[in-house]
Amino acid sequence: MFFIISKNFLLLLSIWTGIFCNYACYSIIAPFFPQLARKKGLSAEQYSLVFGIYSLSQITFSVIVGKSLTRIGAKFVVVAGLFLTGGSTILFGCLEKSPGGPIFFWLCMAVRAVEGAGFAAYLTSSLAVLVRTFPSNPGYYVGLTETIVTVAMISGPPLGSFLYTVGGYSAPFVSFGSVIIVMSIASYFLISEEKSGSFDMRSELGSLKLKEYLRILKMPAGAMVLVCVTLNVTADAFILIALSEHLSQFQLTPMVVGSIYLCLFLSYGLSSPLAGKIGDKMGGEFLLESGGCLIIALSFIFIGPGSFLEMKPKVGLIVAGLLLKGIGAGPLISCSYSAALKAAKQSGLPEDFRTYSLVSTLVSFSIPLGNLLGGVTTGMMTENLGMRPSTTLYAGIFLFLAVICLVVHFYEPHSQKKKQEQKWQQMKQNLIRSEEMPLIKKTKDIYKAQENGQIIPQNGFCHANQCSFPLQVTEINGPVIPQNKLYHENQYSLPHQVTEIKELGCENNPKMQCLENA
Repeated sequence: MFFIISKNFLLLLSIWTGIFCNYACYSIIAPFFPQLARKKGLSAEQYSLVFGIYSLSQITFSVIVGKSLTRIGAKFVVVAGLFLTGGSTILFGCLEKSPGGPIFFWLCMAVRAVEGAGFAAYLTSSLAVLVRTFPSNPGYYVGLTETIVTVAMISGPPLGSFLYTVGGYSAPFVSFGSVIIVMSIASYFLISEEKSGSFDMRSELGSLKLKEYLRILKMPAGAMVLVCVTLNVTADAFILIALSEHLSQFQLTPMVVGSIYLCLFLSYGLSSPLAGKIGDKMGGEFLLESGGCLIIALSFIFIGPGSFLEMKPKVGLIVAGLLLKGIGAGPLISCSYSAALKAAKQSGLPEDFRTYSLVSTLVSFSIPLGNLLGGVTTGMMTENLGMRPSTTLYAGIFLFLAVICLVVHFYEPHSQKKKQEQKWQQMKQNLIRSEEMPLIKKTKDIYKAQENGQIIPQNGFCHANQCSFPLQVTEINGPVIPQNKLYHENQYSLPHQVTEIKELGCENNPKMQCLENA
């Protein structure tokens, strides 16, 4: 038992370390890479594409990897994903040695595309492995994983700055990349293959099909994973990009600005596992998500403040809004994941790695999609609408989403109940129409005695150790028993009600002698 607990703990440690290093690298690229890009002759549009290709690669490969995860196996995908991200991170740190101009640009694009593909593979498979290891508390452990993401986003910039000061541009990327590669080696020994883990058995199961994705997306819970996670990440991207300019009117020091950003991460890191734990224990995930959306809507009204309020922006309101945003965002990922798993089980999908892969693919697809949408729309919104109307628009979006979550909370049980009733009606009709249900009738005689004293089954045969004989049902309204069943040696398929014949075989029946030549 101690070995199992310690192995699960080490598995958690390796998964969370890999996620921490990947998100830490993601957070330190923004402050360091633009300076190097300008030295190498890249324009703002070009190095923006270097940032964007990462999200595009994640979106593309999260679907490809999720589709093939059940066929390839989680162990290989986790190890390969970590190795790709670790190696490409180290290479990205070495690009300062590259010539400038187009060569530097296309090398950056290639390395970032590979890094995004590797992280998409790792995130999709690691979430599925995490839920497979702890199936009773999926929301809680997904929430804890989001806490690790928060810690990485908070600690990444100061750690990167320290390493940058000590060893230059390449130091933070080479350091984090080396740790990721070490975690890939550790994952090889810590992740066990699923029970159907042989390649032949996985090949028989095959890859995830499009109709399986469509089936889970047709469920309200499956669709809400895609909507809630994408909108939450889009809102985070909007805040991270637009808040700095919004705070510039207060003439704050960089230290104070950085501390204000921490409010968002700290509150989210606390609320995410707490919401997941409550959802796992008490249910009501959509109710929690509805409450979270209402809190987020209120947070954007504070951050703006809302354009319908006759008041000026204040630092205190912005800080309160960021704290509320983190608290409200907690249920949107952890509860969405557990709600989708529950809905999948209730709809008849098995509780296995295939279902975990389906839901994990939705989450890993939604996160980069939200980052991409947030990065593209933020500039358009702030330039054409302004900060206050933009925050008001986001408040309205999350208010509408809160209503949808509330409707799904009350509609989902009714929908599941209706599906169960339809299923039972169909089963009942199949039983009525089945030709394998013979009419119950009494038979007066089962055995016929011969003159030599041997007993032969009526309408049956007896040869060597094989007997075939009809069964007598003593009650007209008793259980339906198939006739002419075949019994061989000690193998029987009789119902429990017919106990007196279960003990009788040809060789053990004192009242029956098998005929060798019958």
